[in-house]
Amino acid sequence: MQIQIVILYFTNNNVLHMGDTYFSMRYPYIDLKSGASVHGYIEAHKRALLLIDEHTKIIPGHGTSSNKKELETNVLMLENTQNSVLKAIKDEKTLEGVI
Repeated sequence: MQIQIVILYFTNNNVLHMGDTYFSMRYPYIDLKSGASVHGYIEAHKRALLLIDEHTKIIPGHGTSSNKKELETNVLMLENTQNSVLKAIKDEKTLEGVI
């Protein structure tokens, strides 16, 4: 199953509404049971970054309004978290070891 993501970019106002694809200043809820993935969230954020500039106002699904720099930081956080967990799994760590 593929999850469809809707991100609205209001070009005249330079405002990006990301809905539940972006949780400003916190970890997102990724509904794996419905087909969502960490990789999908990361890719959605990277695509959004291609649309916007430093002056874009971002409306997240959760949290306070944001900007391009914060979204870039969020992408790095998600990538680092994903890489850390994948490495722990490769190293055959227990759930407690991953946490």
